[in-house]
Amino acid sequence: MADISMSFFSQKMARHVTIQVFLPFDIAPMWGFREPFKTLYFLPGYSANAQSIVSSTILAERVFAKGFAVVIPDGENSFYTDQEDINTFYEQFVSQELVEVTRKLFPLSRRREDTYIGGISMGGFGSLMLGSRHMDTFSKILALSPATNPYRPNLLESGFTKAQLDRYFKSEDYYRAHYHPANNLKKAREAGRTLPDIFLCCGEQDPLTYEMDREFAEEMKREGIPVTTQWGAGTHDPLYWNTLLPAAIDFMLRE
Repeated sequence: MADISMSFFSQKMARHVTIQVFLPFDIAPMWGFREPFKTLYFLPGYSANAQSIVSSTILAERVFAKGFAVVIPDGENSFYTDQEDINTFYEQFVSQELVEVTRKLFPLSRRREDTYIGGISMGGFGSLMLGSRHMDTFSKILALSPATNPYRPNLLESGFTKAQLDRYFKSEDYYRAHYHPANNLKKAREAGRTLPDIFLCCGEQDPLTYEMDREFAEEMKREGIPVTTQWGAGTHDPLYWNTLLPAAIDFMLRE
């Protein structure tokens, strides 16, 4: 298995960016894995980057065992939204440019059915937001302890300010109209679009996201939008996420 750290000039970010790639090219013949590889685009949480995901999670182990590719960009505390005033378009970078560039460079499947997005915390929100806005690209979403509602009071109490959130989302009203995953999924269903399959998990002792994630799951249930959920003991840390990653990956690879 190759663990690749690389940089390239991003048109959407107007600078060079660094990404991490796991590619099972050398073990594929041994274990019967086939190219082009199914691919998970995995988004780091707030204060994390690609390298910290590599060092703190068992993603590499899952790649070795299951034979898919993983692409991890840096999140840069961005909530993965386009920020025109600083000429950085995170949403366009992840959902379009990153997919296009990695498909050109590596033997990755170009099929929607083989292309997935996932993430942790802020990255879990990013996976739900981008997955619900770009469902023609991503067929499945893996959201681990996602910040499903950044404007919820307990997230504000954890150190974020409304001004900071407005910097990412323009305003709470704009967030709900454009970025809120639940609203995006409801609009897509009403338009008759094929929704992505969603796996969501959160630890019951998580002080940041447990309550909002339960509310999100209940809202999806009321709307008749399927979401596979797992709850249980755990808080907002890699120990919990590593416990749930095998189940999330199995969900992702299920035909």
